[in-house]
Amino acid sequence: MDLMNIRPWIFFYLICFVALLLATTFIVQGITPLFWMSSTLILVVIGFNFICIFSEIKEHRKRKALMKQFSGGEETKPPGTNKKK
Repeated sequence: MDLMNIRPWIFFYLICFVALLLATTFIVQGITPLFWMSSTLILVVIGFNFICIFSEIKEHRKRKALMKQFSGGEETKPPGTNKKK
């Protein structure tokens, strides 16, 4: 599989990592109202990451298939080789 452009995702994952650390801190401290909020935050972040990654992979496959279709459709021939007898 070709490598996708990962650079724009760095900030997204840093923000998600900070959110997970904050949620984990709330859970470890045992604050009951924040426990449910933290659990929900963890589930939302993980679910959103999976959705984003799967959509990126799907879009990458579509783009790759489209590029393959464009490049494999017609071959370019040098001028003068299509002469009829």
